[in-house]
Amino acid sequence: MDDEEQKGYTWEAGYAEGLNINDVLVEDEGGSIEKSIAKYVADSKRKARLAKRPERIRLGIMRHVMIVIDCSRFMTSKAMPPSRFVVVMKALQSFLERFFEQNPIAQIGLITCKDRKAERMTMMTGNIRVLKESLNSLTEAFCGGDFSLQNALQLACANLKGMPGHVSREVVIVMAALSSIDPGNIFSTIESMKRMNIRCSAIGLSAEMFICKEMAKATKGEYSVALDPDHLQLLFSKHTLPPSSAKSSECNAIHVGFPHHELIKTRSFCVCHPDSKPVSSRGFICTQCGARHCSIPAECPVCKLTLVAAPQLARAFRHLQPLAAFQQIDVARGQCYACETRLASEGFRCEKCRSVFCLDCDTLLHESLHVCPGCN
Repeated sequence: MDDEEQKGYTWEAGYAEGLNINDVLVEDEGGSIEKSIAKYVADSKRKARLAKRPERIRLGIMRHVMIVIDCSRFMTSKAMPPSRFVVVMKALQSFLERFFEQNPIAQIGLITCKDRKAERMTMMTGNIRVLKESLNSLTEAFCGGDFSLQNALQLACANLKGMPGHVSREVVIVMAALSSIDPGNIFSTIESMKRMNIRCSAIGLSAEMFICKEMAKATKGEYSVALDPDHLQLLFSKHTLPPSSAKSSECNAIHVGFPHHELIKTRSFCVCHPDSKPVSSRGFICTQCGARHCSIPAECPVCKLTLVAAPQLARAFRHLQPLAAFQQIDVARGQCYACETRLASEGFRCEKCRSVFCLDCDTLLHESLHVCPGCN
């Protein structure tokens, strides 16, 4: 066969539509690719911001997410300085704040995996303070041994299978290891997750793994590999938006209680801290059984009533009518409609009210406020 006919290897065809590393990661004069990675992350953020979100679609508003943290020896690597562990902990702290800002009635649980064993670190809760305290208790010295993807999935499945059918059950795995030491057939575990409508996603820190790619594909999750700390933050931000709900998921009316945050003078124990005294003199009393809670949203363990605040419920449903993406235009003169900053080269125009905004205001409106001040 002539050299002109030999285009490349057969296996390369599978990556033709994927990320072309040679085009994206271009070395500069000093041989560094940091500028190329920064440009790729900025382009990804711009593309995500300009993408139109689908309307009139069923979303999993009530989300129950188990986050699996790889605490194997691979997390101590200095590939992402100062170490992968430090970078992941910082990214998770930021992710929790953004997640509960976008999903006020969701709940998150934490699982750690080391020495081929998975342990539940925090049960399902909507209290961000409890989650952050649990993350702060982890140290890099805690990491060691090998990672087991199957054990982590089985523990996550055990914590999610008891959830009602109308909630969105998800697993997000932060994985630094390049191998998984499993006790059995992991493909049967993935099929079990698929039958239970548990959406499994993964964020890799080393290189792409076949099993993670197949897991995400089978359960309709997402799988990406982080290039640097900024790219890791971007990958975490993709999980702040509620996913589309499966057609087989239940659609039922939910009994909800709206307790008030009040000063509790009578002596009582909190269902959140049964082994210790309440953390505060204020709390929430279940409107159905009278059990005391430190924070909401939560599901009362006594009567199984869902407890939320009215503002939290209102903020959760704004995803059903998302703010349309603004059109990027070239601006020679003028100022931002919101902050009145002078526009130099580009602007973002609302298609309804024709107001033009700067980049910072466009990001704020679409990621936090979800309303256009010109339309309202």
